[in-house]
Amino acid sequence: MNVKKIFFMTVGTFIVTFVVGEDWKWTEYGLLESNLKTCIPDTRGKNDYWWFPYFHNKLKQPRKDLLFIGDSITDLWTNSPDHKYPGGLETWNAKYRDIGTNFGITGDKTQTVLWRLTEGKSLENYYPKHIIILIGINNLIQKDTPEDTFAGIKTIVEYLRKVCPESKIMLLGIFPCSEKPNNPIREKIKNTNEMIKTLADYKNVYYADIGETFLEKDGTITKVVMRDLLHLSPKGYAMWANAMEPYLKAFLSGNGQSEIWEK
Repeated sequence: MNVKKIFFMTVGTFIVTFVVGEDWKWTEYGLLESNLKTCIPDTRGKNDYWWFPYFHNKLKQPRKDLLFIGDSITDLWTNSPDHKYPGGLETWNAKYRDIGTNFGITGDKTQTVLWRLTEGKSLENYYPKHIIILIGINNLIQKDTPEDTFAGIKTIVEYLRKVCPESKIMLLGIFPCSEKPNNPIREKIKNTNEMIKTLADYKNVYYADIGETFLEKDGTITKVVMRDLLHLSPKGYAMWANAMEPYLKAFLSGNGQSEIWEK
């Protein structure tokens, strides 16, 4: 591999290797080569190390059947309502604590999720029965196109299908953000979600779009639901759980024929 820089960092008992290269080990990981940054596994730099023992400590715990993968919107499920960045802990404890593991990382994009799955081995020997993925908003906010963002999500799905083919995947449509419905980010989210939906076969990969749950009748978003018009409030997390419940029920039971998927 043509490598520009290699960093080694010891974290606890782990040696973390950060590689910034022109090429990637596509064949080793069973991925199709791409020149899109959204598809190339990448770290967030030498300081992006704390998650490594954090995830691997979770891997040592008894495996739960449901795994959440995502960015801060997923990560903050486990923040309490009185946290500096309040989240959905009360709802998490009521709905998912006994069945779910949270692998959300604040700031993640498609390429950093891919790095955690490949070089980071965040699922090593921990292949759950069901995986829920919500990722892509940080790509869109940071000017990646809907097409490139979708390509990154598609690569994540392809990799997971290779390394844990027995796991079922439910992709969530990217949630809307910003107060006004005419904000350009809304159209980018809509276009990306239309492409994400095409990945679903409702046998191994499912798709659910619950974004309208967070909108007022006029299409606006309030800080009651999204505290900063991007991240959910504790109430927003409760709304997420309630809106996802019928999809989750069909997903966990393997019912790809349910009418819920037509919504």
